[in-house]
Amino acid sequence: MHSSKMTTASQSKASRPAVLLTGASGFLGSSLLRRLLESGRSVIATIRPTSSRARIADLLAHPNLMLVNSAPDSLEDVFQHRSIGTIIHTATEYGRGQTPVVSILDSNLVLPIRLAELGTKYQVRGFINTDSYFNKSRGSYSNLLNYSLSKRTLLVWLEKFSPQLSIANVVVEHLYGPFDSRPKFVEDIIRSIAVERNETIKLTHGHQKRDFVFLDDVVGAFIKVLEHIEDHDFNFKTFEVGRGEGIPVRNFVTQVARLSGSPSQLDFGAIDYRDDEIMNSYADIRALLELGWRPTVGPDEGIRRILQAYGLGI
Repeated sequence: MHSSKMTTASQSKASRPAVLLTGASGFLGSSLLRRLLESGRSVIATIRPTSSRARIADLLAHPNLMLVNSAPDSLEDVFQHRSIGTIIHTATEYGRGQTPVVSILDSNLVLPIRLAELGTKYQVRGFINTDSYFNKSRGSYSNLLNYSLSKRTLLVWLEKFSPQLSIANVVVEHLYGPFDSRPKFVEDIIRSIAVERNETIKLTHGHQKRDFVFLDDVVGAFIKVLEHIEDHDFNFKTFEVGRGEGIPVRNFVTQVARLSGSPSQLDFGAIDYRDDEIMNSYADIRALLELGWRPTVGPDEGIRRILQAYGLGI
């Protein structure tokens, strides 16, 4: 039994201890922050001094939001003076390009371990970690090797903390939604085909299957897991987030072109698969279904929402 688990189901969201959220200015974190504040919760959000705050500009003056930096002294001070119920770690460094390994380790390993350690010290109830489908495979997935290594190592450490801290590892399948970062596959495809309408789009054969899950559904899953942590006692659980089925990338890309009316030529097969390409990935959503969560946005609707966000209403 975790000695910190004093929250009861009868407490209102507003009266519950604050949520500490990392990565609050990011794609997932900003949407999760918005949903938490809309529900009346108090949120302590860590944000790097160099991070853009554009996604959360309208939230910065919210009375239930406190922004802090992730320096060790600052974090310790927050835990000392604020009641924190659950830590949600969404901050991620994928390590694309020439990102130093130390930067990857700081975001994906050092920061969450520091938070978990503080969580046990100050009797925080739970810790929600954001994981990726890349890490379900035992393969190397060389495209994001340093990212994968850091996240796998973190899970070993989180299991060590789990006797004192409820750990929920949330494994997100192919997350997508409006205004993601350009290196992400769906964002790049939408921009290349529907916005820029490039003449030719070079692609693999596209037979690899992905479980495309829309941003709103992922945020809803995190909220359900948060509520579960607040009202139940456990050590370590895994929750996979997706629609529960993989569809060929080829089908998804073709649908983007069709729904946007783009004249772009889709050159399938122009790019070879990676040697360690993941050919089929989908979520086992049974654990989330038991919590009452259901995915609500299918690929067609998700693509339409992104096109509309870019002013390409159809």
